[in-house]
Amino acid sequence: MSNFQIFTDSSCDLDKSQRSNAKLEYFRMGVIINGKAYHADLDYQEYSIQDFYGWVGDTKNVCKTSLITADEVESKCIPYLEQGIDVVYLATTTALTGSLNVFELAAKSLREKYPERKIVGIDTKRAGLALGLLCLDCAKMRDDGASLDEIIAYVNENNLHYNLLGTVSTLKYLKAAGRVSGASAFFGNLLSVKPVIVSDEVGNNYVVEKVKGSKKSWDRLFELTADLLDPDHKLIYLGQGMAEESASYLKQRFVNELHAEVVDYWVGPIIGLSCGPGVIHIVFRGKVAKIEKNR
Repeated sequence: MSNFQIFTDSSCDLDKSQRSNAKLEYFRMGVIINGKAYHADLDYQEYSIQDFYGWVGDTKNVCKTSLITADEVESKCIPYLEQGIDVVYLATTTALTGSLNVFELAAKSLREKYPERKIVGIDTKRAGLALGLLCLDCAKMRDDGASLDEIIAYVNENNLHYNLLGTVSTLKYLKAAGRVSGASAFFGNLLSVKPVIVSDEVGNNYVVEKVKGSKKSWDRLFELTADLLDPDHKLIYLGQGMAEESASYLKQRFVNELHAEVVDYWVGPIIGLSCGPGVIHIVFRGKVAKIEKNR
């Protein structure tokens, strides 16, 4: 068996069972609610997922995210390094977070203490469960005997096949996170415009279209999924954050029309804070999305 440990971070949206079965570890990012710091804990030990979306949905609250910490990187990596085990961090896209930079600062110190060990960070250019699925596949490759170099090559060559599509109920959270301008958020909400979002080749969540009305956004997401889904691997992960109606509509269409297997999950605290209640994520392996950026 290959002698390295795979780490990811809170953006991956993998639950405890998935991480445990794949022998994955993660560095916790943070969420800050009205100045109070919490871990972006995927097991929700400090708060429930319902508590979280309640906080974010309350317009009186000031909500922010924070990066992984160097202290956590060191405390979680050292036990493996002490045992002669290399470590690799499959990081959320650097287009959305600076957590990989924090890791590299900590790794510089660790490399001085453990010069014989490989300590590697990779910008996966993926976020959310698209990152999570990539991590699960890398863990399986590791368990089947793949080397660390083979894992790195796989990520760099195949990351864009891990698709993330989505929409939100309101543009105000994306505005607060710096994803859209104030004017477009105001007029978008006024006119009930819904963005259709696709992860692009550099790891940004790119608004490929704007449609009027929720149902039109759901139907467009269905069409994009049908086009990009691998016909020989019809497994779709359908994430939501307090968006049960949207998820139910899409799930029925995926099952009845695409004959796909659908796995439900919660969009976790990191992306949930940026997108807000009403977020929908559709994640699957398939074709690489070709995005026209002249809209």
